[in-house]
Amino acid sequence: MIRKILIVTFIAVGVFIIVGIAMMMKMRPVLQEQKQVRRMEISNVDLTKVLDGVYQGDFTYGGFTFLVEVGVTNHKIENIKILKNMETSHAKHAEGVIERIIQKQSPNVDAITGATTTSKALMKAVENALTKGLQK
Repeated sequence: MIRKILIVTFIAVGVFIIVGIAMMMKMRPVLQEQKQVRRMEISNVDLTKVLDGVYQGDFTYGGFTFLVEVGVTNHKIENIKILKNMETSHAKHAEGVIERIIQKQSPNVDAITGATTTSKALMKAVENALTKGLQK
């Protein structure tokens, strides 16, 4: 009886370990992508070279595409609309980065603490939008 219990326990622990390792292996690419996004450079766009207009920009992270619309008037960021964002508490919290971008007049601002990755995704989407408005 004790031998059967030990065998069953040994098998259960073995299965648990195998499942744990498999989950870690599956998460590895996700964690690597997250690190890359957190370290990603956000460029200062020279607004004196951005034409008046409304520009859409996007950035894809984790299989999700963040989408923003940036309004520029007289070489100034007037407004930013988030057209597509995740529906998580972190993503909603990260939306605070938009006010920072408008205040600084640059997509290169400090990320929102606790929502760094999503903040960076939104900042890159704004950068991509502004880049579309650059004079050629």
